Amino acid sequence: MSGLAKTISAWVASKETGDWDKWKIAAFPGLFVVKMPAKKEAPAHAALEINPADQFGNPTKRRGIYIRSTAEMEQIATVFGVETLPEKLTMLCDAVFGEKGAVAEIPEAGLLVIK
Repeated sequence: MSGLAKTISAWVASKETGDWDKWKIAAFPGLFVVKMPAKKEAPAHAALEINPADQFGNPTKRRGIYIRSTAEMEQIATVFGVETLPEKLTMLCDAVFGEKGAVAEIPEAGLLVIK
């Protein structure tokens, strides 16, 4: 697990983080990491939200589009004519969704900004 994946996991597990809290992603304005609430036997987990951002990087809509897997992100990208996801976005998806055992570290230390 990469440092970013560990950071996201710790943030989701923290008692200080409320359900639906968001982190801004500096490298992708309009993309946020969201803590999804626990349901029945499923624990709380992270998801990505696509939501237009204002000039300060804050979401402009009350709710955006929630992404729960890299496959979903790839499908949404194809809707907009993007054939392959940028490397940074693929690494972010891997860190958020934990779909790969070991993911590469994202070079920008300030990728996540607490909202």
